[in-house]
Amino acid sequence: MKKCVKYFLFLFIFLIIPINAKAVTFKLTKSVDNIKPGGVVTVIVNADPGKDDTITGFDLRVGFDASKLEFAGGQQSSKADIGPANPIVIKSKAGLSEKGSFEVARFNIKVKDGAASGNAPLSLSGKCVTAENPEPFSPTVNSSQITVVSLGTDASLSSLKIPNTTLKPGFTSETTSYTASITDITDLTVNAVPTDPNAKISISENSKSLQKGENKIDVNVVSEDGQNRKIYTIVVTLNLTPTDEELLKANATLKNLDIKGQKLDFETDEKKYYITVPYETKKLEVTATPVNEKAKVEIDGNKKLIVGKNTVKITITSEDKTKIETYQIIVTRQDEEKEIVQTCPDETSTREWILFSGAMLLTFTLGIVLGYYVCKKDIIKKLIEKKEKMKKEKEEPVEIETLSDTIDLSETVKKVKKKTKKKD
Repeated sequence: MKKCVKYFLFLFIFLIIPINAKAVTFKLTKSVDNIKPGGVVTVIVNADPGKDDTITGFDLRVGFDASKLEFAGGQQSSKADIGPANPIVIKSKAGLSEKGSFEVARFNIKVKDGAASGNAPLSLSGKCVTAENPEPFSPTVNSSQITVVSLGTDASLSSLKIPNTTLKPGFTSETTSYTASITDITDLTVNAVPTDPNAKISISENSKSLQKGENKIDVNVVSEDGQNRKIYTIVVTLNLTPTDEELLKANATLKNLDIKGQKLDFETDEKKYYITVPYETKKLEVTATPVNEKAKVEIDGNKKLIVGKNTVKITITSEDKTKIETYQIIVTRQDEEKEIVQTCPDETSTREWILFSGAMLLTFTLGIVLGYYVCKKDIIKKLIEKKEKMKKEKEEPVEIETLSDTIDLSETVKKVKKKTKKKD
């Protein structure tokens, strides 16, 4: 009976001690689960002695897949010393006495460049001692892993904008050449957003110091894995508001235009004029005064005018030679005048019209009178001639032929004689 009691007592003590040992837990956690080659993950080791125990020492090991991972520095603490090896050694400092949960250590693990995608395991093991269990024992630990994911291969942009202007053509991820125009902004802001957030972007430095005129801005996009590259180009034309001095140097207009002997209503913005000159005018004296006295003025076509249309061309070249303006004078030279007998007065002269009308009326009247007179005189002459003729006829003896012996003509002869006497 006594042997049975001793056996059960030994078994009870044996079972109790492991239970107390397992009550101490060391747990490994990570800052991220998935990471790409070249990335760094922070690993944290925490301890929990349970409710009634106190951890007085530990000696832990953290192993990792050296083909994909490497130690990248630890953060020394008052609780432990960290050894950079594989496995990583974490030993408690002397005098440790911790009741309740606490952080044992913190260190970094880097995923090697070029590491293949997949899982990279982390293992935690070791021994510890507590106030209730002064003999080293294995605490409860966990295992973990880092998932290595492939680097991105996309080197495109999802958005490209420049404030205060519009890209031409409109942005698409596939189009890599653009133009834009901007005024008085020399420090350009380029907003470029990669399709893959992990792709790298660089913008040419001349975007911060634009020059007047065309500026080529390159936006370089490199994929996360560094294997792909895409360049978006923007040709930005910078327009600067010119100063008064620059405006004057670029001025190619006239301030005044004079032609000797001719009236010209000149306006700076009017580039063509028309004048008519008499036949005697064979050349013109043209004076062209530019707004900028340093501008170059050339006059052509005013020396030898021909009958008909002539074009006098005035060319002004600005001082900075960036602008050329042309003014034209269309000159019509009249034909040579010939002597003209004026049969009709100028319709614009009232006095001459009156004189002309009076002369014509007088001439007409005299013509009628003279014609009447001549006509009348001729009639009188004819009447006189007729009278003379008749008189001669009356003085001649009348011959009477006797038609018959039975006709008595004595009375007729008497009457004729009486009429002749009366007329005499």
